[in-house]
Amino acid sequence: MNILITGGAGFIGKTLANKLIFEDISTTIIDIKNDKSLIAENKISYIQGDVCDPSIMERVFSHQIFDGIVHLAAVSRVIDAENNPDECWRTNVGGVKTLLKAIEQFNQKPWLIFGSSREVYGEPQSLPVKESDVKKAVNIYGESKMEGERLFTDFAKNQDLSCAIVRFSNVYGNRYDIFDRVIPRFIRAIATDNMLTIEGGEQLIDFTHIDDTVTSLLKLMDYLGNHEEIQTEFHFCPGIGWSLYDLISYIEQATGKIASVKVNQKRNYDVVKFIGDTTKIKTELGLQQFLPLKEGIQKSITEYLYVELNTK
Repeated sequence: MNILITGGAGFIGKTLANKLIFEDISTTIIDIKNDKSLIAENKISYIQGDVCDPSIMERVFSHQIFDGIVHLAAVSRVIDAENNPDECWRTNVGGVKTLLKAIEQFNQKPWLIFGSSREVYGEPQSLPVKESDVKKAVNIYGESKMEGERLFTDFAKNQDLSCAIVRFSNVYGNRYDIFDRVIPRFIRAIATDNMLTIEGGEQLIDFTHIDDTVTSLLKLMDYLGNHEEIQTEFHFCPGIGWSLYDLISYIEQATGKIASVKVNQKRNYDVVKFIGDTTKIKTELGLQQFLPLKEGIQKSITEYLYVELNTK
């Protein structure tokens, strides 16, 4: 296979790319960042550039034919989207349009994976949430992902391509993560005896370890390769809700530290509760077991503290 990953220097993209290298799968990455660790890897074709730039996309598609495309390039945090909604829409929607236009322009017929989010549902009326449930985003990020889902699905139908929408849920677990996200931030605050701030405190979250996320993507790649002209959607998550206080307790157990916690009022753009229904990934992809949060935290501690460990 020859695979294109947009946003391949990000958390999920980089972890997936490293796995594809191990599997000897030819991989091309487009990312706005200059990631020297990936550029130095001779099994990867790395193109530094903005996914919204038509000239970059033309350069990519004029030189290679792809069997599959995993689109992960995005403003990937709710708070960043709220702080800069124009950039969120430019990247998360404009980037999709530029990518799809290039696929059509060069008459390529890959299968497609669109990295979406639990945020598209907004505050669900009932739990667990099924893939077919109403999408009613309550923030800019969720709205941009809803539009990206629509664009991908419509394009796949019109071009007779196989396409899967993947809704991630609070992925965590290694040093490629953004350290200001909830789990790395909590781990680093507790481990270093700093005050931990919670926004609201009533959250119930379906946390997903990065290893399970990448395993699921690999399964999905095989699935799409064996199904012609299918458009589908999946939750990639354990299907279990953990509170922030569960999370804090697991970190305390793993670090031997006691957390100092400050609770702020809930932000108006935060989704409080999400648990994903996992029936489809179990029945169609055969994904039966995801890592529970307690074990995931124990596995992740060193990954999130590696900067401190390496500088002591």
